[in-house]
Amino acid sequence: MSPLCFKSVAYVVLIALTFMAGEKKLLAEEVSAEPEAEEINTESEVEEIKKEQKPNICDSLKGEGDGWIDDVHTYLSVEFCKPAVWFDSFFADKRIYEEGRAGTHLRWTNDYVLTEGGNWVYTSDVHASFELPKAKNKAHIIYDGEEDERLRDVAPVQQEPAKKDLGLLYAITQSERANFSIRLKLSPSILFRYRYTWPVTDTFTTRFTQELYRRDNLDGRSSRIDFEKRFSKALFLRQSNSVMHSEGFEGEQWDSSLVLYQYLSEKSALSYESSTTRLTYPESYIKASRLGVRYRRNFYRKWLFYEIAPAKNWSRPLPGDEREQSWEILFRLEVNFINE
Repeated sequence: MSPLCFKSVAYVVLIALTFMAGEKKLLAEEVSAEPEAEEINTESEVEEIKKEQKPNICDSLKGEGDGWIDDVHTYLSVEFCKPAVWFDSFFADKRIYEEGRAGTHLRWTNDYVLTEGGNWVYTSDVHASFELPKAKNKAHIIYDGEEDERLRDVAPVQQEPAKKDLGLLYAITQSERANFSIRLKLSPSILFRYRYTWPVTDTFTTRFTQELYRRDNLDGRSSRIDFEKRFSKALFLRQSNSVMHSEGFEGEQWDSSLVLYQYLSEKSALSYESSTTRLTYPESYIKASRLGVRYRRNFYRKWLFYEIAPAKNWSRPLPGDEREQSWEILFRLEVNFINE
């Protein structure tokens, strides 16, 4: 058996065993449980029980020690957490389930893009994360691509959606500050991710993410640092910088984005977006840049959203090429379930 086939079989077995172990434990508990609870008749009673069973994400944050510095850090974390979680949840940021904030997450997008020249392009995409029973929010079965979709949305170089694959995401360590996880996929591929968050003040925080991966028999690494600033309850700024290197291409790719989120109501928000992509081979040059604005609204049902996102792009495939300009307008219809 070739090494590639062996890896595929090993990943399938690992995911299957993990899933069956959780199901077996859940079934045993259901058989032994006695229906002692009274019947719930109202929706309000159901919501109250849910609140009692699982505390608020931000209110549950706590320091890593008992000293005054940990008390201060906890206060800053909670104050910053609330608007950050709202915007990440509303815009269906992939970080929601990467950091264990959501038990089950399903996102189905249908994009209609009108490009310069009057051409229409349609794409449909699905992303899913399912928490394994009794895994204490540490293990998820996932179905998605390799890239961060929200970063891809604002990236100046628009490409075809990456091939989706089934995999297992397991959080080895989880705390208020640090998150270390491993992701195995049937491709086969393996990725190690370490993320560390430090709130400097109650309105400013930094986040560092390091990834090491192997896919398509090639090794790669990615480093990213985010700076996040809360100006008010309605304005939230995120500046991201990342550098990526892989054995599959020469040099490095540097990406930078600046996104200002504006809260309009519980059902609508705006994001003002700018980004650039720079390559270092065959020489250092700006390959592409983008400016855009995105309006996102929840309508009809809590799990239905639409987006309208006009943007202007500037691209230069090679250092000696003339810079080209183009515009586009994205219309998105999205079904989005997040069960925390």
